[in-house]
Amino acid sequence: MTKISNNYQFYAGFLRFVAAKTDKTDVNVNAMMAELNQAADQLDQGSRFTLLASRAQAASRSFAGVAQFLQHRILPEAQAHGNQNALTQIEWAIAASLQIGRAIILHLDDIEPDKVSTDFIEIKMPPLDRTPGLQEGNDKPTLH
Repeated sequence: MTKISNNYQFYAGFLRFVAAKTDKTDVNVNAMMAELNQAADQLDQGSRFTLLASRAQAASRSFAGVAQFLQHRILPEAQAHGNQNALTQIEWAIAASLQIGRAIILHLDDIEPDKVSTDFIEIKMPPLDRTPGLQEGNDKPTLH
């Protein structure tokens, strides 16, 4: 797989798009979409983002929601239009979102219960030159 972008701004755009298109009348959904927007703001500047450990469960669910939204609503449209670059970015974003949601929970498990309200979790984004969750050149699963 060739590198799909030089930075993570395209992914930040996907996060903002999903957050904007999601009905936020429920307070819990609103909190999850805020996590996506905060991650997007940080990804505009680099390849990592941080979140407060106490927000990890909501953040993890929000990234799973991104994967679902992209797979069910955006991927079919991109497939119909046949834009290979867009398809590659969407497929990468779906896989990355699932891996990020998983990574958030794995990092949460490392935090002492009495520090959940004050500690931060740092998530390093998967590389842009391979499908997240697969080792380069084969189908062996990885965290990134």
